[in-house]
Amino acid sequence: MDRGRISVRNIVEFTLRRGDIDSRQTSNHTAQEGARIHRKLQKAAGEAYQKEVSLKRTFTINEDTLTIEGRADGIFTSEEGQRVIDEIKTSEVYFEDLSPDQMEMFFFQGMVYAYIHAYQEELKEIAVQLTYFQTTEEKITRQLRLFTLAELQLFMDHLLAEYHKWLIFQDDWRRVRNTSLTKLVFPYETFRKGQRELAAAAYKTLKTSRRLFVEAPTGTGKTISTLFPALKAMGEASCDRIFYLTAKTITRQVAEDALQALAEKGSSAKSVTITAKDKICFMEERNCTPEYCPYAKGYYNRINEGLWDLLHHENQITREVIEAYGRKHQLCPFELSLDVSLFCDVIIGDYNYLFDPTVYLRRFFEEPKESYFFLIDEAHNLVSRSREMYSAALTRNNGVVFQEKLAKEFRGLHRRLNKIDNEFEMLYQRSVDEDWHFKHQKGLPTSLVEKLYGLSEKIKEWLAANPGNPAEEAGLAYYFEVLAFLRIAEIYDDHFETTIERTYTDLRIKLFCIEPAPFLETMLDKGTGALLFSASFTPLSYYQDVLGGSKEALRYKLPSPFSPENQGIFVADYIETTYRKRQSSLTQVVDAIYQMVASKKGNYLVFFPSYQYLDEVAALFQTEHPTITQLIQDTKMTEEEREAFLARFTKNPSDSLVGFCVLGGIFSEGIDLKGSRLIGTAVVGVGLPQMNHEQELIKEYFDETRHKGFEYAYQLPGMNKVLQAAGRVIRDAADQGVVLLLDQRFISPRYRKLFPAHWQHARIVHEPEDLPKELARFWKSKE
Repeated sequence: MDRGRISVRNIVEFTLRRGDIDSRQTSNHTAQEGARIHRKLQKAAGEAYQKEVSLKRTFTINEDTLTIEGRADGIFTSEEGQRVIDEIKTSEVYFEDLSPDQMEMFFFQGMVYAYIHAYQEELKEIAVQLTYFQTTEEKITRQLRLFTLAELQLFMDHLLAEYHKWLIFQDDWRRVRNTSLTKLVFPYETFRKGQRELAAAAYKTLKTSRRLFVEAPTGTGKTISTLFPALKAMGEASCDRIFYLTAKTITRQVAEDALQALAEKGSSAKSVTITAKDKICFMEERNCTPEYCPYAKGYYNRINEGLWDLLHHENQITREVIEAYGRKHQLCPFELSLDVSLFCDVIIGDYNYLFDPTVYLRRFFEEPKESYFFLIDEAHNLVSRSREMYSAALTRNNGVVFQEKLAKEFRGLHRRLNKIDNEFEMLYQRSVDEDWHFKHQKGLPTSLVEKLYGLSEKIKEWLAANPGNPAEEAGLAYYFEVLAFLRIAEIYDDHFETTIERTYTDLRIKLFCIEPAPFLETMLDKGTGALLFSASFTPLSYYQDVLGGSKEALRYKLPSPFSPENQGIFVADYIETTYRKRQSSLTQVVDAIYQMVASKKGNYLVFFPSYQYLDEVAALFQTEHPTITQLIQDTKMTEEEREAFLARFTKNPSDSLVGFCVLGGIFSEGIDLKGSRLIGTAVVGVGLPQMNHEQELIKEYFDETRHKGFEYAYQLPGMNKVLQAAGRVIRDAADQGVVLLLDQRFISPRYRKLFPAHWQHARIVHEPEDLPKELARFWKSKE
C-alpha cells in the first residue's frame, strides 16, 4: 500500500526527537531571514558547491511504500575526494551551548540526505557536515562526521520501522473514522425549528469549499447543526481535520457535549480540547525550563510513548484526559495537547490558535492551504479579539525593570537596552515640549524597530547562556513583549496606526490594527471551508465586511425557534441615558428596574455600559429598595466567584433577586440560566463603547474607507452587546420572560432596523406609570 510522502525534516523530528522543552530556545528568526543566511553561506562555498539539491526515495516497509523527500542545503566534494552533505542551521545560541540532543537532531536530517544520495550514487561512504551559523556574532562553526553506507542503512531501518507503526495506526484509524461518519445519523429524535435548514446550508457550504456567515438565534442548536454536517463531509473525504474555535470555555464545553452525543450514535472521531497554557500548567508558577519544571525536562524522550498510550485508549481528549495522561507520563499537558492534535480529527480551542500571529498553531498553518474546515462559534467576538491579536504594544517601564535587575557585567545587553530607552526618552521629551499625552501616526517607528531586532537577538543569547539568573523572569517577559511587537511590525501596513501614549508613570508605543479583516481572511484561506456563526450577527453585511468574509462569502439568517409571545420586549422611551442625562435620569432607571422586579417574583439581571454607572444605580436601588436582594458584578472575579454568582440564580426562588452587571462582560453572554433561573433582563443604554483615542481612530478610518465611521466604531458593536445581554432570558422553548430597553434612542430608526425579527412586537412605553401596567399585562397572559 502506498503510504504517501513525508519530508525529511518531519520524519526525523517526529520519530527521533529527544530533549527538553525550554522557552528560552524559541527562535525569533523569520523563515525569510533563515533563507537569506542559507543563500549567503551557499554562495560563499564556491561554484563547485551544489545548493538546494532535491533528494527523494521511495522505501518499502512490510509491503507498504513511503516516499521521503527534501532538499539538501548543499552537496560538495572535499579536497580529499570525499562526498559531503552540508546541513546548514542558524540560531542565536552559541555552538558550545547546544545540547547534545539538539546536535544529534541536526545530524539526523543530514544522515537521511546522505543515505539517499549515497544509495543513488552507489557510494560506500559519505560525510555529513553541520554548518552552524550563530546569528548575533555571525560566527560559523563546522563539524564533520563520516558514515559508511552500511551504518546509514541501519539508521534508516530503525527510522522507518519506528515511523511505520504510526502510519499504520493513522491509516487504520482513518478507515474506521470514515466508515462510521458515512453512516452517522443526527443524534436527536427530531430537529428543532431551523436546525435542519442550518445543517443543510452548512453541509453544502463545506462540500463546495465556500464560506458562510450565519445568524442563528439562541435555541437553534448551532453547535450540533454545524459539527454534524462537517463530520458527514469529513467521512466523505472532503476534509482531513475540523477546527471548532470559540471565545469562551463554556462554548468549548458545548462542542464537547455535541461530540459525545454523536459518539453515542456511532461516530468514531478523535477530538482534543486545547486549554490555555497558563490554565492547564501543573506547576504553581509557569516557567517552561528544564531546571524548574519536571514536565519540561526530558519531555521529548517520553512524548511518543505517551501519545501511543493516549491515542489507543481515548477518543474524546478533554482537559481532564490530557491532565491524567500528562501526569501518568510526566509530560507538559499543554504541549501534550498540541502533539496529540496532529492525530485528531476535531480540534477545539480558542480563536487565537488559528488567527493570532504570535501563538497560532504553526504545525497546521504554515502551508498555504490544507484540507481543513473552520467552525467559528460566537463569531461576533472575533471583531474585538482580532484587533487585539493583530496589535502589539511596547512599554518603557518593562525594559527599565529588566535593566535594573540585570547585573552591570552584561555590558553588551545594557548597551542595547540603553538604545531602546533613548528612543523612548526622545519621544517623552517631545511629548512634554509639545504638550501632548497621546499621538498617532501612519507608519512604523522604524528607528525603534531596527534597534529592537538587535536587542531581541542579544536577549535571546543572554537567556540561553544564563539560566537561573535573578533577572531571567523579567528578561523573559520583556523578550516576549519585544518579539510580539516585532511580529506585528512585519505585517504592518495601511490597516494600522502607531499610537504613542504618555501617562504619569510610563510611555507606551502601540502598533494598533484598526482593520484586521485582511489578516483574518488570509488565515481562513488556510482551510477549504468555513462557517462563522452567532446568535447576534446583525447586520450580516457588517460582520462579513469586518471578519474577512470577502464578496464571495454566503450569508444565511434563521428565525428564532421560540415563540415571540413568550418574551415581552418593552422600550422605555421616557428615559435618557446619554452621559449628560445620566444623573437626572437615575431615579427613573431605578424605578423601571423596580417595576420589572415587582411585576413577578423571580431572578433578574440588569446591564450597564460601565462599572461607574452600575455602581451609581445599584447604590440608589439599595437605598430605595433595601428588602430586594442584590448581587453586583466585581471588576475582577475568579472562576470560583463567577460560579458562586450564577449559583445564586436558583429555580423557583422564594424571593426576588437582581444582579447588576456590565454589558460585554462575563455575564452578558455565554451563560445559560434556563427556565425560572432568569425571567427578566434590563439593558440600560444602547451599549456604545466608551469614547477613547482608539475608538476614534476606528471611527475616522471607517469614515474614510466606508463612510460608516460611527456605525462601525460605536453603534454596531454596542447593539451587539445589547442583543447578547437580552438573549440571556429565553434559552428554551418553555422559557418566559421580559426584556426592558431603557433608553430613548432605541425607538429611533437607526436602532429599530437592528431589532431581530422576534423583537418586532416590542412595545414602546411613553410614561413611567405605564410600565407596571404593560408588565402586569404580559405576565397575566402567561397564567
